[in-house]
Amino acid sequence: MTAALTMRPIDLLLSRLESMKPAGKGSRGPCPSCGGKSAKLSVTEADNGAVLMHCFGGCAPSEVLGSIGLTLGDLFPERLRPATDAERRDARERARIAQWQAALEVLCKEAAIVHLAQQQLVRWQFLSEEDDARLKLAETRIANARNVLCPPPARFRPEVVHG
Repeated sequence: MTAALTMRPIDLLLSRLESMKPAGKGSRGPCPSCGGKSAKLSVTEADNGAVLMHCFGGCAPSEVLGSIGLTLGDLFPERLRPATDAERRDARERARIAQWQAALEVLCKEAAIVHLAQQQLVRWQFLSEEDDARLKLAETRIANARNVLCPPPARFRPEVVHG
């Protein structure tokens, strides 16, 4: 096995950086990409073992890592994608549940907008252009949430019609 496979991601990264000093919960030091002597690069470890890094000089993480021979994948302790069919099914199910939760939250918020507009119209009060535009946005968001919760068959995908 190579050292890259046995080292924790934070240790691998710190072994390639020079002049890093402890700072808070992580380390700070010069950025190998943009150079200089100031401590522009901040590195710390997340709870899941992934490495969090930020260059205050504006370098992208890929630029910093590229300058020391690493890639973004080296910042993570394990594969980002599930490896087995069961893990993939479980990941899809968790994603579907998260989408449903988000769709339900959207429905609750947008239903309130529709209710407010309905109350105004019941009193024969016209909607302002801004209110009308917001109501149309609510209609689109409700349609999108409906498609998440009850996706239409692949051969029939109705479009939202604004009238």
